[in-house]
Amino acid sequence: MIDLELYRIFYQVVESGNITRASEALHISQPAITKQIKNLERELNTPLFIRTSKGVKLNEIGEKILFNVKQGLALLDEVEYLTKDYSDCKTGTIKIGTSTSLMRYSLFEHLEKFHNDFPNIILDIYTDPTKDLIKKLKNGSIDIIISKEPSNLDDDLIYKEIAKTKYVFAANPNYFNLNQKKINVNELNNFPILLQEYPANSRDSALKYFSDNHVLVVPKMNIASSNLLIDFIKMGYGIGYVTELYIKNEIKSNKIIKLNVVPEPENISYGIITLKNNILLNYCNEFLKYILKQK
Repeated sequence: MIDLELYRIFYQVVESGNITRASEALHISQPAITKQIKNLERELNTPLFIRTSKGVKLNEIGEKILFNVKQGLALLDEVEYLTKDYSDCKTGTIKIGTSTSLMRYSLFEHLEKFHNDFPNIILDIYTDPTKDLIKKLKNGSIDIIISKEPSNLDDDLIYKEIAKTKYVFAANPNYFNLNQKKINVNELNNFPILLQEYPANSRDSALKYFSDNHVLVVPKMNIASSNLLIDFIKMGYGIGYVTELYIKNEIKSNKIIKLNVVPEPENISYGIITLKNNILLNYCNEFLKYILKQK
């Protein structure tokens, strides 16, 4: 394989008309350029120039390869411009796996800031269940996952925490007069319980919580999404098991109260999952740094 730099020197000599001007343009000594031209001719096993007292002129073979060299160098320059745009975060697509709830209640404001700083970076969002997102991460269909920490993390995955929250029991304050009162987990059987339907991390956590505390609970309603679950809680349909982060605005506006259930449900970590041995492109790394510093 011939060194591409030899072709660049060849082209510059042709453009300059002589070795002296090519030397000035390339900031390379004349003897070095002469040597490199001879190296190219030796590699191609043919002379390319006619040497005259006034300079150099392409011979027949040199004329024939000039067009291809020019086209090839133009394509290589295009590759360099293209990769520079990607490395400078001027273009690119980041494929992110997450949940609609986490996107809605936590990530939107941070993504908006990232978009303002990097308007040409496209974000493709995938909202499959976490186990399906992990499959896509492993087969290269997505770049990163932002989710609650999985219970079992494979050795080929890396998890980096963004923040902590926790699961809580919540209710409409007008329908359930339970504010500030401690409620033992056994008492929850006296109320209609609302859970997100399978598959959902919150449902798995709720069932584990009841099982660990030896309480048998049959949910009154199994609801498709956490957004709908929150709506049903606000309407007073029952006590819902939900991520505290997702109801922070409703708690502030007193549309929902967080119940003081003992023992307390588990804390939750949520963060970024990436493949251990995968080298992310610059704009993906910039995105990760940006999200992490928002925590």
